[in-house]
Amino acid sequence: MHFEFCILNCFDGIILGLYYYPSGTELAEQFGGGWRYALMPNKNSEELFHFQESQIQLLSPQELFSHIRAEIDFYQQQIAILQQQLAAVTGGFTNV
Repeated sequence: MHFEFCILNCFDGIILGLYYYPSGTELAEQFGGGWRYALMPNKNSEELFHFQESQIQLLSPQELFSHIRAEIDFYQQQIAILQQQLAAVTGGFTNV
């Protein structure tokens, strides 16, 4: 499962990981203490970005529901297309 977010400048993407840099550690001194997020701009991207918690704005429950519903609808359409292709290849027999 992934979580979607919007960076404050409306750069959308997917959260891949969370890191916590406790104060007083070398990482906190170098990058700032607190939570940091590792994220991708989209699921097909090879790029990975890191942001502090203050730079992240999670989607509202309604926005998240809409995104998840759209993704479910997309995959249900893909399943229907694959089922049609399977029926065409097997002559309607799906237990082949």
